[in-house]
Amino acid sequence: MRYWHDTYSFIRRIALFLKPQYWAHRTAAQREFERRLQYFFVGCFLGIFLVVAATYFVPQRKPARPFMQESAQAVATDEKSTSVIEEQQKAVEDVLLINKTDSAIVPVDFVLKKGETLSGLLHRAGVSMQETLKAAEALELVMDLRKIRPGQKFELFFDQKSVFQGLRLETPQGEIVSAFKTEDGFFIPSFREGKILEQTLRAEGKIETSFSEAAAALEVPKAVVQQVMNVFDGELSFRDLPVGTSFVVIYGKKVTETGREIGNSKLLYVFLNTPKKAYHRYYFVDSSGKQGFYDEHAQAGAKMIIKRPLGGARISSGFGMRRHPILKYQIQHAGIDFAAPTGTPIPAGADGVIVQIGRRGAYGRYVRIRHDATYSTAYAHLSAFKKNLRVGSVVKRGDIVGYVGSSGRATGPHLHYEVLKNGKQVNPLQNHVIPKRTLTGQELKNFIKAAQKVTPYYVYVAPPKPQAQPKTKAVKTSTAKKTTKVKKP
Repeated sequence: MRYWHDTYSFIRRIALFLKPQYWAHRTAAQREFERRLQYFFVGCFLGIFLVVAATYFVPQRKPARPFMQESAQAVATDEKSTSVIEEQQKAVEDVLLINKTDSAIVPVDFVLKKGETLSGLLHRAGVSMQETLKAAEALELVMDLRKIRPGQKFELFFDQKSVFQGLRLETPQGEIVSAFKTEDGFFIPSFREGKILEQTLRAEGKIETSFSEAAAALEVPKAVVQQVMNVFDGELSFRDLPVGTSFVVIYGKKVTETGREIGNSKLLYVFLNTPKKAYHRYYFVDSSGKQGFYDEHAQAGAKMIIKRPLGGARISSGFGMRRHPILKYQIQHAGIDFAAPTGTPIPAGADGVIVQIGRRGAYGRYVRIRHDATYSTAYAHLSAFKKNLRVGSVVKRGDIVGYVGSSGRATGPHLHYEVLKNGKQVNPLQNHVIPKRTLTGQELKNFIKAAQKVTPYYVYVAPPKPQAQPKTKAVKTSTAKKTTKVKKP
């Protein structure tokens, strides 16, 4: 009833507003309100009209493009035409620098500092504000200046009178961007895609003090040295390598035309000749995209699962039966608890794939990694996960998967670490070795081709067959009534 009463009252008000008697007996305040209301509607109408007119009747201004990009779009995109465009763009830069009535042009290198902009860099180099704005406007036509990051190298050009003539930079993708001043004072931008070259380098030497120092003396990148150590992690200790151990490291890297390296170098082959054994490891990617290092027998080395992910952290609770600190009764503890401060990084126990990540009841924040068909490891009570990790993410031995915390049913910050064998928890402090993986069939053929491409002298050697155990027979003794095993003569 309330609804119909309100509707009836609203209709009566409108009817009263439309009656001539209402208009004849309006007060001054009502007339002033109606006048303002009319102004409001007229203003809204004019505003809408102007917006529509500006949208449909005013021609849109197209963004200016350098003449070199326009010519590049006009030419066909085949390889010959692309090379011609690049040569033309490079020739423009050379002409702008050579055709100067002053003396020679001198390049000066500058590096963008943290928190600094392009304008700040040019101001630090002594360039006037007017020319800084002109150069920045020219560069904006061919690149987004907001994507320039600290550490970016710039090449500024000055004549012998210290007059600014232009600048050039090389992007992380190998693109060469520049802006040079013409004789009439304008800056002309230039953009061309740089060529990325792949190089394969070889380093050979002997260990005198340590492998790291010997590799650094041969200018092997630190990233490659770390990759070598990761390859033999769990199989060989570099601290125990004797003096005189020879090694060969072959790695690849990508560089631009100017020689600047793009990304990290990639280890392709490593050879260690120790007094006890010679180790060969070849980098190979199988048909499924799985990366790994294989020996001369096309076998991936056996890896031992890390027993203590947190190194020397104190064990607050061992594996086996215990009195639960919260539940207050005896219960099987299926892992090892390592006490550590909140936020301590937790590395993966071995190479594998994440099969579960998220909250799991009393475990709190939980991560499980499958290493092969037999072994998995689990990490519980985490305070946070490593960013960008999800189910299906591939992790390497030693990669950070999370951070120590006290989520779930826990009395304090610690890591609950489990090793699962065929789905059953086992003692993580025992030796658990992930067996070797042997390539066969087409994968083996692809591996041989990849190995011979890196080391042409490589010859496949079939893996040695396991030695047969000597047969034994059971012999019963009449007195002790026990069965003993005797080797055959």
